[in-house]
Amino acid sequence: MVVMRLWVTLLKLAMKLRAASIGDRVGVGAQSSSCLKPDCEECSAGVENHCQKNEKVNTYHDRYPDGSKSYGGYADYWRGPSHFVFNIPEQISSEDAAPMLCGGITLYSPFKRNGCGAGKRVGIIGIGGLGHFGLLYAKALDADKIVAIS
Repeated sequence: MVVMRLWVTLLKLAMKLRAASIGDRVGVGAQSSSCLKPDCEECSAGVENHCQKNEKVNTYHDRYPDGSKSYGGYADYWRGPSHFVFNIPEQISSEDAAPMLCGGITLYSPFKRNGCGAGKRVGIIGIGGLGHFGLLYAKALDADKIVAIS
Protein backbone atom coordinates (compact mmCIF):
# COMPACT_ATOMS: atom_id res chain seq x y z
CA MET A 1 0.00 0.00 0.00
CA VAL A 2 2.91 2.36 0.71
CA VAL A 3 4.19 1.83 -2.85
CA MET A 4 0.77 2.69 -4.28
CA ARG A 5 0.59 5.87 -2.18
CA LEU A 6 4.05 6.87 -3.42
CA TRP A 7 3.06 6.22 -7.05
CA VAL A 8 -0.18 8.18 -6.65
CA THR A 9 1.73 11.11 -5.13
CA LEU A 10 4.27 11.05 -7.97
CA LEU A 11 1.53 10.80 -10.60
CA LYS A 12 -0.27 13.81 -9.12
CA LEU A 13 2.99 15.75 -9.31
CA ALA A 14 3.63 14.67 -12.91
CA MET A 15 0.11 15.62 -14.01
CA LYS A 16 0.69 19.21 -12.90
CA LEU A 17 3.82 19.64 -15.05
CA ARG A 18 3.58 20.51 -18.72
CA ALA A 19 5.87 23.29 -19.98
CA ALA A 20 9.44 22.21 -20.68
CA SER A 21 12.63 24.26 -20.75
CA ILE A 22 16.02 23.55 -22.30
CA GLY A 23 17.87 21.07 -20.09
CA ASP A 24 14.72 19.53 -18.58
CA ARG A 25 14.37 15.75 -18.56
CA VAL A 26 11.36 15.04 -20.74
CA GLY A 27 9.58 12.17 -22.41
CA VAL A 28 7.49 11.74 -25.53
CA GLY A 29 4.49 9.46 -25.84
CA ALA A 30 3.34 7.45 -28.83
CA GLN A 31 2.80 10.53 -31.04
CA SER A 32 5.51 12.98 -32.07
CA SER A 33 3.68 15.50 -34.20
CA SER A 34 0.54 16.67 -35.96
CA CYS A 35 -0.36 19.85 -37.83
CA LEU A 36 -1.62 21.65 -34.66
CA LYS A 37 -3.28 24.21 -36.96
CA PRO A 38 -6.33 26.11 -35.70
CA ASP A 39 -8.29 25.18 -38.85
CA CYS A 40 -7.74 21.44 -38.23
CA GLU A 41 -10.91 20.17 -36.59
CA GLU A 42 -9.12 17.32 -34.79
CA CYS A 43 -6.06 19.23 -33.56
CA SER A 44 -8.10 22.22 -32.36
CA ALA A 45 -10.39 19.81 -30.47
CA GLY A 46 -7.42 18.20 -28.67
CA VAL A 47 -7.55 14.89 -30.54
CA GLU A 48 -4.29 15.29 -32.45
CA ASN A 49 -4.07 11.52 -32.90
CA HIS A 50 -6.88 11.87 -35.48
CA CYS A 51 -5.25 14.75 -37.44
CA GLN A 52 -6.42 14.55 -41.06
CA LYS A 53 -3.85 16.96 -42.56
CA ASN A 54 -1.28 14.18 -43.27
CA GLU A 55 1.11 15.68 -40.72
CA LYS A 56 0.47 13.25 -37.86
CA VAL A 57 3.67 11.43 -36.94
CA ASN A 58 3.78 8.43 -34.63
CA THR A 59 6.89 8.25 -32.46
CA TYR A 60 8.06 4.89 -33.77
CA HIS A 61 8.23 3.61 -37.35
CA ASP A 62 6.58 6.53 -39.12
CA ARG A 63 7.64 9.32 -41.47
CA TYR A 64 7.77 13.06 -41.01
CA PRO A 65 6.19 15.23 -43.73
CA ASP A 66 9.68 15.74 -45.24
CA GLY A 67 10.01 11.95 -45.67
CA SER A 68 12.57 11.32 -42.91
CA LYS A 69 11.95 8.44 -40.50
CA SER A 70 10.79 8.49 -36.90
CA TYR A 71 12.75 5.94 -34.88
CA GLY A 72 11.12 6.31 -31.46
CA GLY A 73 13.11 4.85 -28.56
CA TYR A 74 15.82 3.70 -30.97
CA ALA A 75 16.62 7.26 -32.06
CA ASP A 76 19.69 9.25 -31.05
CA TYR A 77 17.52 12.37 -30.77
CA TRP A 78 13.90 13.43 -31.13
CA ARG A 79 12.35 16.34 -32.99
CA GLY A 80 8.85 17.64 -32.82
CA PRO A 81 6.61 20.31 -31.31
CA SER A 82 6.94 20.83 -27.55
CA HIS A 83 3.20 20.18 -27.39
CA PHE A 84 4.05 16.45 -27.45
CA VAL A 85 6.71 16.64 -24.70
CA PHE A 86 6.07 15.87 -21.03
CA ASN A 87 8.34 16.87 -18.16
CA ILE A 88 9.47 13.97 -16.00
CA PRO A 89 9.66 15.00 -12.33
CA GLU A 90 12.96 14.33 -10.52
CA GLN A 91 11.17 11.93 -8.17
CA ILE A 92 10.31 9.54 -11.05
CA SER A 93 13.12 7.52 -12.62
CA SER A 94 13.34 7.27 -16.40
CA GLU A 95 12.70 3.53 -16.10
CA ASP A 96 9.44 4.17 -14.23
CA ALA A 97 8.37 7.03 -16.51
CA ALA A 98 8.84 5.11 -19.78
CA PRO A 99 5.83 2.78 -19.41
CA MET A 100 3.67 5.75 -18.39
CA LEU A 101 4.48 7.45 -21.70
CA CYS A 102 3.71 4.33 -23.71
CA GLY A 103 1.00 2.01 -22.43
CA GLY A 104 0.11 4.28 -19.53
CA ILE A 105 -1.17 7.05 -21.79
CA THR A 106 -3.61 4.51 -23.25
CA LEU A 107 -5.56 4.86 -20.00
CA TYR A 108 -4.64 8.34 -18.84
CA SER A 109 -5.96 10.07 -21.95
CA PRO A 110 -9.52 8.70 -21.80
CA PHE A 111 -9.60 9.18 -18.02
CA LYS A 112 -8.82 12.89 -18.50
CA ARG A 113 -11.08 13.24 -21.55
CA ASN A 114 -14.03 11.72 -19.69
CA GLY A 115 -13.54 13.75 -16.52
CA CYS A 116 -12.22 11.10 -14.13
CA GLY A 117 -12.06 12.66 -10.69
CA ALA A 118 -14.10 13.51 -7.65
CA GLY A 119 -17.69 12.36 -7.99
CA LYS A 120 -16.81 9.74 -10.61
CA ARG A 121 -16.72 5.95 -10.48
CA VAL A 122 -14.23 3.87 -12.48
CA GLY A 123 -14.48 0.23 -13.52
CA ILE A 124 -11.42 -1.69 -14.68
CA ILE A 125 -11.49 -5.14 -16.24
CA GLY A 126 -8.13 -6.87 -15.92
CA ILE A 127 -5.44 -5.74 -13.51
CA GLY A 128 -2.46 -6.55 -15.71
CA GLY A 129 -0.14 -3.88 -17.10
CA LEU A 130 -2.76 -1.44 -18.39
CA GLY A 131 -5.25 -2.27 -15.64
CA HIS A 132 -2.58 -1.50 -13.06
CA PHE A 133 -2.11 1.94 -14.61
CA GLY A 134 -5.88 2.34 -14.53
CA LEU A 135 -5.89 1.78 -10.77
CA LEU A 136 -3.03 4.24 -10.25
CA TYR A 137 -4.51 6.95 -12.46
CA ALA A 138 -8.05 6.62 -11.06
CA LYS A 139 -6.64 6.98 -7.53
CA ALA A 140 -4.35 9.88 -8.52
CA LEU A 141 -7.27 11.67 -10.19
CA ASP A 142 -9.34 11.24 -6.99
CA ALA A 143 -12.13 9.04 -8.40
CA ASP A 144 -14.71 8.35 -5.66
CA LYS A 145 -15.02 4.64 -6.33
CA ILE A 146 -12.74 2.24 -8.20
CA VAL A 147 -13.91 -1.28 -8.97
CA ALA A 148 -11.55 -3.74 -10.66
CA ILE A 149 -11.90 -7.39 -11.61
CA SER A 150 -9.36 -9.75 -13.04
